[in-house]
Amino acid sequence: MKKLFWLLISCILGISSLNANPVIVDGIYLIVNQQIFTFSEAEEAMNALRQQVLQEGRTLDEAEIVKRVEQRLIAELLLRSRAKTLKIKASSDEVQERVGLLREQNPQLRNVKDKILQDQIADDFRRQRLLAREVDSKVRVGEEEIAKLCKVQTVKLRQIELAQILLRGEEISERINIIQDQFAQGMAFEEMARALSDDPAAERNGGRLGLFRKGELLPEIENVAFKLKVGQLSDPLETEFGTHLLVVQSEALPNALKCSALNESQRKKFEEEAFQEVRQQAIENYIAELREKAQITVNPFPKGWNG
Repeated sequence: MKKLFWLLISCILGISSLNANPVIVDGIYLIVNQQIFTFSEAEEAMNALRQQVLQEGRTLDEAEIVKRVEQRLIAELLLRSRAKTLKIKASSDEVQERVGLLREQNPQLRNVKDKILQDQIADDFRRQRLLAREVDSKVRVGEEEIAKLCKVQTVKLRQIELAQILLRGEEISERINIIQDQFAQGMAFEEMARALSDDPAAERNGGRLGLFRKGELLPEIENVAFKLKVGQLSDPLETEFGTHLLVVQSEALPNALKCSALNESQRKKFEEEAFQEVRQQAIENYIAELREKAQITVNPFPKGWNG
């Protein structure tokens, strides 16, 4: 078996015993327990990630793209290897049925060879059956996980009415001390904002900025504001606009959830979402366990490789 494996590698590398200088048609990028990905397959995966990042308007440096693809491909081969060890199968009939369905739903696949689709679909069947057997069967979701997810959702829905005192210029520290002392003594924040804030609008609105959900404020302000309780004064916060002192004046929970009294529909929804969260973590743990026991080789791309 090992001889056959290395013979396969030699064929993919395009090594000819008749030529003293091997000609690399492709190459082995990744070996995991005798399962392989070639350089061209890895490059295809990297190009797909680059395109996805571009379409989403994000940026990733090249090192991060290589790292993410490498981790994904390793995980894929670990699962493929484990499925093979456990002799998990996919029948030709179910694979062919899925191929037909995919071609019917996606006309652009008509030019893709049957063998390519069959291999990919068979791998997917085996992977899903492996996870169902070794992961899903052990995932448990109880009241604790449901309640935790419900609380997270409640926080996402939270709206805060925010006010600020903005300070610029000189004697910032002294002015902060005055504001903190007067606030501790019970002076109304609006009065202090009108008298002490360098925000031109403060004299009119008493420092009130409005009602906000997460994602609607500057990140550095949001990170502080949504951790405040109603009526709590923040520590001084620096941004490009100056020094801010924030107060949450009120909060609202539109369509607030009562996590202790969910109806049947709400409970089912949170149970399904909690299962997926717990399952995802269980899959990551499972792959980490497989990786600890695996033989993994990652080869650098040949110099001048252009796919």
